[in-house]
Order: sequence, then structure tokens, then C-alpha cells
Amino acid sequence: MKLLDAISFFLFLIFVSLTSFAQTKAEHDINVNIPEVALVALHSESEDAINFMATAPNIAGQEVQLIENEHPGFWINYTSVVRNNQRRKVTATVQGEIPAGFEIVLQASEGRGNGKGQLGNPKNKVTLSNMPVDVITGIGTCYTGQGIQNGHLLSYSIGLINDNDLYSQIYQSESSLQIIYTLTDDN
Repeated sequence: MKLLDAISFFLFLIFVSLTSFAQTKAEHDINVNIPEVALVALHSESEDAINFMATAPNIAGQEVQLIENEHPGFWINYTSVVRNNQRRKVTATVQGEIPAGFEIVLQASEGRGNGKGQLGNPKNKVTLSNMPVDVITGIGTCYTGQGIQNGHLLSYSIGLINDNDLYSQIYQSESSLQIIYTLTDDN
């Protein structure tokens, strides 16, 4: 009996020691949901409109002169969160009729300011029209920072088209145009 009691006592000790070192486990899920984001805004250093003006020549035989033919001063800001391997771009479209004989050219600077992430790559000078034209491409997940001195500086210039038939279509007028910027998927 003593042997059976000793064995029972020994098994009891093993059972107690095993249960005292038993580990329990508890768990729960954490879900992270990051939404897709595509926001764009414009900020001006001075005014909300660009005014280009032409002046009549002083001497007969000269062409019409543009007295203000360049305007830097609008900053484009954007925030973008894309799906995996997706890229975005900014396009510009003219709404309204560009006066005959003139062209409007846009140049976006490299991204600067307080932004982070994969900012886009500006295209070289682009001529604006009533069809969308790519201005900045290759935008990933990023933000440019808000307001002036953040994002890409947009510089505009206007010029006379050096074409006899188009120059002959210039007439006295005032035109009001809008430039529409769209942040859209690039692939």
C-alpha cells in the first residue's frame, strides 16, 4: 500500500505541477481600413484670376503685343491614397473658348513644401486645350502639404500662334476661361 500511495502521491504532484504551468491564450482581431483618397485644391499667392492683356502697337505694321504674358502664382495641392501598384495623374482642361490665334501654355514645378510620400512628376510645358492634357503623372500615396509654397507651382504663359491663317482670326474680344484640374487614375 505504501508503494501505491507513493505512486498516487507522485502522480498527483505531476498533475498539480503540470496544471500550474499550463498557459491560457486569449485573442481578438484588429481591423485596419484605409480608404482610397483623391483630393485636389488650388491656392493663389495673390488673386483668384489670371489676367492676360494685349496692347495695340504704336507703329503701323507691327503686331499686337502681349503686355502680361506670364503668370506664376497658383499652387496645386493634392492628397492621394491609392490601391497597391496604382498611380494617379493630374489633368488640365480648358472650359471656354481660347481666342483664335492664341495659345495658353502651362508649366508645373517639381513638388516642394511639407508633403510626404510619392509626389507626382510634372510634365514639361503643355499647351492647354478643351481636351484633358496630363500635367503631373506618377502620383502614388502622398500629400503635398496645404496652401501656397506646398505642392506644385503652376505657371501660365500666353502667346500668339505663329501661323498666318490663325493670326488673321484674331479679333477684338474679351474671353473668360476656366482651367479645370482633375486628379484621376493613371493606370
